[in-house]
Amino acid sequence: MSDKGAGPVRDNPVVITGIGAVTALGHTAAETWNGLLSGKDGVQPIEGFDVLGFGCKVAAQVRGLDPEALGIHTKSARIMDAHSFMLMKCARDAFTKARLGGSSVAEDQIGFFVGMGMVDYKIEDLVPAVVASKGQDGVLDLEAFYFKGYEEIYPLIILLMLNNVSLCQAAIDLKIRGENAVFSPHADSGARAIAESLKTLAEGKAKVVLAGGVSEKISPFGLARAHLEGDLNTGGYDGVAVCRPFGAQRKGTILGEGCGILALELRASADERRVPYTTMITGCGDAFGCEESFSAPTCQAIAQAMRAALESAELSSSDIDVLIAQGDGNRVGDKNEISAIHEIFGNCLDRVLVFSSKGALGHLLAAAPAVDVIMSVSMLTEGVVPTTLHAAPVDESVKFHLVTDGPVRTSPKRLMVNCRSDSGQCASLIVETVR
Repeated sequence: MSDKGAGPVRDNPVVITGIGAVTALGHTAAETWNGLLSGKDGVQPIEGFDVLGFGCKVAAQVRGLDPEALGIHTKSARIMDAHSFMLMKCARDAFTKARLGGSSVAEDQIGFFVGMGMVDYKIEDLVPAVVASKGQDGVLDLEAFYFKGYEEIYPLIILLMLNNVSLCQAAIDLKIRGENAVFSPHADSGARAIAESLKTLAEGKAKVVLAGGVSEKISPFGLARAHLEGDLNTGGYDGVAVCRPFGAQRKGTILGEGCGILALELRASADERRVPYTTMITGCGDAFGCEESFSAPTCQAIAQAMRAALESAELSSSDIDVLIAQGDGNRVGDKNEISAIHEIFGNCLDRVLVFSSKGALGHLLAAAPAVDVIMSVSMLTEGVVPTTLHAAPVDESVKFHLVTDGPVRTSPKRLMVNCRSDSGQCASLIVETVR
């Protein structure tokens, strides 16, 4: 074990005082956690559009999140979409649990950092303009479109395609006026949002920060992008076992919808406000290195991100009890992460438990690290690690303990969360129980 000693990370750490999560397993963090513990799978046949022609026809979609139930006005909903509704719900939950209502913290002392992916226009918003621009032969008449037809397009539709608009809407809803930014587009952007929050709090630029990430909506455009990037399992629909983290039979990842938002503040602030907390974020690290033949970070980059997170948390690899890996079922990406885990945890592979949420939740892209951090809070407080769905049989090269045979009871004190992009970026975060 390393000597934790004194220092800013230990004297006045950043603690988690509120959480909010929405995934295919539920509209709250508790529902998602209980779903993972029970072995529930959120991956199902895609609904909402025709998937004919796509090699991958499944995803972990969020269902039943009604903007009307969230109290979102119809006019506002026109420039919002599923990602906006998820972000609004999770931000409200984290805000409420952190007791930020009323005048406990000034509006300009609350920050907001979110990782987001691409935002696409809704095809149905363009249909009236196309119909109005058709010639007598039924073919689109561009002259008619530019002369009159374009007026059928809702004038504020451009706002729907700006991903920072969703952050603005949630901030307005909660009256947040402090430091803010949007990072994009892959899983590392969610980790970057959390890392920026740690820096903002340490520099005294905010008293409390909401941070996390939200996935893209499962849409024809998003599904097409993932196919072009070569990420998806296109081996056919084989029941619901379609994403196999570190599995010997893995064929690719599966997209998922979701959002995770954390309320973060220095422990001194939480104590002053008398807000309860059980966990803290003590480390973060990132690195870059891209494979020449595949859009995944190199083994060296993944290992460097983990090493940097340990150094920033003043820990050694033997201090980590659980690793929540990226483990998204990509053959090359998982192979590199396996090698990196062996390198960093080589002297303690027999004691670290490894888990991936992708088999049950799909790949949540920018939301993935935030949701994993939120699940780590439950692991630390409840003393159990869920099973990694659909991983068995595990890749024969794996030497670490990947949890695959049902939840494992344990007493973890520290967890590491890994994430990576499709462009070579990767990041790691460390979450601990407060002692």
